[in-house]
Amino acid sequence: MNQICIHTEDTDLAEAFEIFFEGKYQINVLGSAEDATRHLSMPDCQCKVFIYDAINPSNNDIQYLKQLKKAHANLKIVICYVYFEEKHISESLLASQVDAIIYKPFDLAEVDRQLQKLMVPPTLEITVRAVSTHNSV
Repeated sequence: MNQICIHTEDTDLAEAFEIFFEGKYQINVLGSAEDATRHLSMPDCQCKVFIYDAINPSNNDIQYLKQLKKAHANLKIVICYVYFEEKHISESLLASQVDAIIYKPFDLAEVDRQLQKLMVPPTLEITVRAVSTHNSV
């Protein structure tokens, strides 16, 4: 079963994820950056996707996500937050540190579709070059 880690202080959101995804994903709820760092650094951690629930993304959040991405290159990182145009940091700066952005409020079925996309292994593109085996005279 694929493991998803969610960093959130919102117990209602955590419970919703646990109930909705029961039997489909193993959900690990992490309440702080320290908990997340410790959990992701454990040798037996099998987390495929890390969901960060941000109240109002700031430069500190971007640095946190940047550190996670650097330390865990294969980890897919998703941020979810409520978009406020007047209080918003650069969308492109935020997008550069994550694999997906999910805006609140969201439908958990849509979150599931996003998670499924992130968990599909990348396809390997192979280029075949034709080599002539005829001897030229």
